[in-house]
Amino acid sequence: MPQHPESAIGNLADLEAGQIALSRFIAQRADGLYVQPNRLDSAADFADFVNRVFDTGLYFRGLDYAHFAWLLYGIASGLDREPVEEVLLAADITFFRPERRALYSAMLIDGDEAAYLFEPLYRDAGDGETVAETRIRLDIDEFIATAWTQGVRFGIDIAATCAGFEVDKAERRVIAHSLPFVPGKDAEVCELAPGLHRNNAPRRLFGDRVDLRQFETRYPQVAAGLRLVRKNPRVAGVDGRRLDGEVLPAPMPKDFDLATLAGPGTRISHEDGAEYLLATVCGFLSIDRQSNQFSVTDKIVSHEGVSVRTTGDLLLTGEEYEQHGEIQEKRVVQCRSITAYADVYGRIISSGGVVRLKRNLVGGSASNEDGDITVEGMASGATLTALAGCINVKRADNCVLAARQVVVGQATNCHIVAEELTVEVAEASALAARTASLGAARARRELDTVLLMLLPDLSTFDATLAGLRGRRLATEKAITAHRARMDALRSDKEVANYLALAQRLRNHEATLTAEQQVGWRRLSALVAPTLRSLSQLSDLVKELATESDACGKQIDAVLAAREEACSKVNCTIAQVEGETRVSALLPRPAEPHLHALPVKELKARMRRTDAATRLLFAGHTGPFSWSYRSRPT
Repeated sequence: MPQHPESAIGNLADLEAGQIALSRFIAQRADGLYVQPNRLDSAADFADFVNRVFDTGLYFRGLDYAHFAWLLYGIASGLDREPVEEVLLAADITFFRPERRALYSAMLIDGDEAAYLFEPLYRDAGDGETVAETRIRLDIDEFIATAWTQGVRFGIDIAATCAGFEVDKAERRVIAHSLPFVPGKDAEVCELAPGLHRNNAPRRLFGDRVDLRQFETRYPQVAAGLRLVRKNPRVAGVDGRRLDGEVLPAPMPKDFDLATLAGPGTRISHEDGAEYLLATVCGFLSIDRQSNQFSVTDKIVSHEGVSVRTTGDLLLTGEEYEQHGEIQEKRVVQCRSITAYADVYGRIISSGGVVRLKRNLVGGSASNEDGDITVEGMASGATLTALAGCINVKRADNCVLAARQVVVGQATNCHIVAEELTVEVAEASALAARTASLGAARARRELDTVLLMLLPDLSTFDATLAGLRGRRLATEKAITAHRARMDALRSDKEVANYLALAQRLRNHEATLTAEQQVGWRRLSALVAPTLRSLSQLSDLVKELATESDACGKQIDAVLAAREEACSKVNCTIAQVEGETRVSALLPRPAEPHLHALPVKELKARMRRTDAATRLLFAGHTGPFSWSYRSRPT
């Protein structure tokens, strides 16, 4: 084979058989053929020209395969391509002679790679012998042309192919690979605010201690305007190429609409070229597990219950809490307003608001420092406390209740302390109240019903009345003494004459001559000290009279308050249906209030009869009504 095969490029005017004319975007220079990319009308123009070359039985001599691939597919094989006017393609286009074409065998295409069986080739010397000097060398440019016609139009490994040409024995080598696509990146949510998720680590305390009963973050709180998440848009992948040069498209990355994640209390914001999800109100953040929707509300809603596994003990700062799962035994929930839709076995501690239990309170406790407690189901073996509010229970068994007001449908073996008490049916219970209204009182298993009427402590009223009355008496005595002093001063002859004449002059009943006016002035100067004393005593009497009137009004107010306190102590039992005992509990300042006693002492005190109790009724049938009448003061 000649070192430089004959060129197959011809002119359109005198084009010979087997020759090819260059396209308008290819320029022939002394050192080779150059492609001018800016003259390509479409991406297919260069591929059409290449097909025309190989289909005509020609090939590119001195082909720059990297440039060749870049011009065909835009793949620079690791080379950075800036916009250029011309790209070197090959040294020439020449004839692919049949005897040379016959040297190349078929390629084995298997999926994403192509292999070729390399073996040394020798020229026949004529006597059947071969010598090393007659070995036939394959050419990379011819190989590329052969591969193209066999369907391998992309991904030829030039170095591996050239190395295969030099093998001394038959060897199959992979000479081309397809280019796999580079997958893109799905759109994703990037969390911006810390603490958006619950943290089930034990709650940290001061001094590097931890509370194993509480979790670090159970219900995240956010402020209005806080950026919760940012949407990172999807990133398209990079297409690959098959061996035949066809595009191997990269799958389209997944996308989502951030608006679908915006629930109540949030909104979408477009800022700094990005899309954000913002909180519009201050409150508690929740993320729906099924829809992934973010919402910010002023109340906490939980469906998983309170247990050592799910939440631990809870210390909540929100205004309202909804619990749809059970609050298990020994678990503590400290909150403000709470609505529990399932059974409660643990402790609820409220600082105010309303504690509403839709089902049962069993073996646990509920307390409200400044609000009401409502149990729509049954309370059993529980303790309920609302000293500043009302406890309303449909049915209570073996419970201890203490509140300002208690309303119970049926109380069985309960101990109840209240200011105002209303019970439809009391059975074997110990009750204490100032105002009590019972529909029926029954005994159970030889255990009677006991009702203690809490008499008011009138000692404070009496002490106040005694002090006010003593002060008013002292004031009246002082007024009498000052008035006696004033009468003595007015009885002086000169003072009396002066006062009488001054009255006549004011009434225009008399006039004075010039000589009388001189005497009048002399008399005025004489009685002036006494008149000043009378004026001072008069002002003092007015002040003391005002003070006495104020004392009288205060005495009336204390008497009214005392009477009102006494009038509130009354008891009505519509029907006594079993052994029932009603007693008045006399106040003793040294003794603590009933609701302050431990449970064991409270139960013993409410059924004990001693000097502090006064029996009002004992029987097993009939109605009973009683009102307290205080001693006169």
